[in-house]
Amino acid sequence: MRRALLAALLAAPVAVAAADHSWRRSDRWSAQRSPKPGAPRAIGAYAAGCIQGAVALPAEGPGFEVMHLGRHRYFGHPALVGFVRRLALTASQHELPVLLVGDLAQARGGPTPTDHGSHQSGLDVDIAYTRPIQALRQPLPAAEREGLQPPPVVDLATQKLTAAWTPMVAELVELAASDPAVDRVFVNPVVKHELCATTKASPRWLAKLRPWWGHHDHFHVRLKCPAGSAECRRQPPVPDGDGCDLSLAWWLTDDARAVATKRLHATHRLAAAPLPARCRDVLR
Repeated sequence: MRRALLAALLAAPVAVAAADHSWRRSDRWSAQRSPKPGAPRAIGAYAAGCIQGAVALPAEGPGFEVMHLGRHRYFGHPALVGFVRRLALTASQHELPVLLVGDLAQARGGPTPTDHGSHQSGLDVDIAYTRPIQALRQPLPAAEREGLQPPPVVDLATQKLTAAWTPMVAELVELAASDPAVDRVFVNPVVKHELCATTKASPRWLAKLRPWWGHHDHFHVRLKCPAGSAECRRQPPVPDGDGCDLSLAWWLTDDARAVATKRLHATHRLAAAPLPARCRDVLR
């Protein structure tokens, strides 16, 4: 009988537990309201990562105001929060308007339920090109900033600059891209084209401006991997040159506009890269 029982057990199929990937869901990450304690570490890629030891950017401070506070996306690596404060102070010294700051990252980074494929490792921040004209030189209460959409400097239908584009906007973009901690700045192709046409010589900061769809009412700053973040996945370096060549010309063609339209009406995102296993510990 014992032999028969042993044979039956050996012949029975072995049930293999399915791997639990629920920790990778965006709702698990957006539910976090406090950073993961520990030394600051950006982990993984900008579009597939997380952050330990994030800090919160205050709702307002010298030279800046944060929009959409209800989204709880005002956390970042200390290097990112330091950059925002530094840019705000420099902009104030140049007598530019107070910055309107959009999304940084969630408290522990990771994927967001809406809007962003990146902003996951605490090294990305959105900044409005400018403020509403009625609030250029006066503060906006937090309640008014909650649903605020900054003025667009590019008309997406005509691919032309709007009246909101001014020399002050150009100066702000230059200040942001000139910061040594910045890896690249994503802007609308029309913005890149304008700055290529009006900037003398070919400064290195101009090469950091990378054309991308949208970005007509804000620019997106991405920092380099900071010291102490060995698990941060770097992007390839910005190509040589200023980026004002034929590669930019494509972005202003009908072909590029067709691609933009397809992206706008896409019913689903492209499959995201999996989060590093280390991020599972960050979520706990």
